[in-house]
Amino acid sequence: MLRPSRHQVLTCSSLVISLFALSACMNPGQPPAPPLPALAQPFPVADTNLAAAINDADLTHIALATLAQTHAARSDIAQLGTTIVKDLTANHDTLATLAATGKTELAAKPSAQSQKVIDQMKALHGAAFDKRYVRYLAGTKKTTIPALDRSSAESKNADLQKLAADLKTKLLGYTKQL
Repeated sequence: MLRPSRHQVLTCSSLVISLFALSACMNPGQPPAPPLPALAQPFPVADTNLAAAINDADLTHIALATLAQTHAARSDIAQLGTTIVKDLTANHDTLATLAATGKTELAAKPSAQSQKVIDQMKALHGAAFDKRYVRYLAGTKKTTIPALDRSSAESKNADLQKLAADLKTKLLGYTKQL
């Protein structure tokens, strides 16, 4: 068997290397990167105000409904509390998603005024709680709903406006159940 000479090996290896180098030059390379997705714009002030109003209403009603589950004397109020917690938690999750797309940070706690109401309701049990809770829910027609209407009228975000309208419908429905 004939072994190739050193000269033949060097010649062949240099030819192979040059062929690889030339083939690399002919390759067009990687395709261009796809365009970046559009950068999400932060909410304008009116949309941020509406998101804050919805957030405060959600957090307040969730906290009070949670209290109703354990503090209420009437079973219908306790059951309504369970429904409110479930519905408004889903509403709040939707709001959190919308706020994230609008680069708006939601408060983790209710406003100071709402927290004061929650703290007062924590001290009540039985019939006293029921009476105050029914009065609070009935009062949402005069306080929460007009605030949502004002903020919603100024907002340009259709998703937030729909969420506010859904919240108003739910709150009015809860009031009718009592």
